[in-house]
Amino acid sequence: MKTTLRDVLHVTFSGLLLTVLTACGGGGGGGVGGMGSVGSAMQPSLPPQNPDSVAALPEPFNIGSTILSASSGGNSYAGTYSETPNNGTTMFDGQEANSSTISLTITENGSPIVTEIETVYYLQNPYQPLGLTLSYNGGQFDFLYNSTNPLPSTLTVGSSGPLDSGTYYVVNTNNAIGSLTETYSVTTSGNWLLFNTYATGTVDGQSISQTISYVINSGAATGVASVEIEVNGTTLDFNSDCAGCWDI
Repeated sequence: MKTTLRDVLHVTFSGLLLTVLTACGGGGGGGVGGMGSVGSAMQPSLPPQNPDSVAALPEPFNIGSTILSASSGGNSYAGTYSETPNNGTTMFDGQEANSSTISLTITENGSPIVTEIETVYYLQNPYQPLGLTLSYNGGQFDFLYNSTNPLPSTLTVGSSGPLDSGTYYVVNTNNAIGSLTETYSVTTSGNWLLFNTYATGTVDGQSISQTISYVINSGAATGVASVEIEVNGTTLDFNSDCAGCWDI
């Protein structure tokens, strides 16, 4: 069955945003990179942190399977997100690059509504995001960064700034279909620092926006606290299955 660009774009906005945010919103040493696997297996036994500042988060991220949940209008939503670095290097946009694989699934009342797999490409030492390829509910897209901004050497509560911007394309073409700009802030929640990423843009003339909050522990992003995302025209507030456990 042929899937048209318009059909795919109708349900693609949430996945496009999540991809870019997790690709360049900060990271952990070693993997979309090496902060160790986190998510549903994470135990709420970490000691309280509550520092006023931390060193810039090492990039890229490495996030184990993380369970997310939300409800809206009498419907229940469940999501699973993971991000895994790939071994070796590959070619992207004419240059050798490292890569990571990101996977996102969302169900509504138990029925799948989002299936997304993307490959994020970047340089290491120093970390430099390049772009990504995306498979989303049968559609194929490319994203290239137009500009990127490294995080400051120290992240302080109350600080904020730009992260990156880029352009969406129909896969393997120069046909631009949208753009995105991302910023960040550092806040606190209970005993923990949160690294928050905010994305706004347009795809096929429609506005898109999303927020992801990462928990910072011992100088790395060790979990996803929450995700605010638009799915099929409904803005959903997803919380991780560990929501609140960092404050115990």
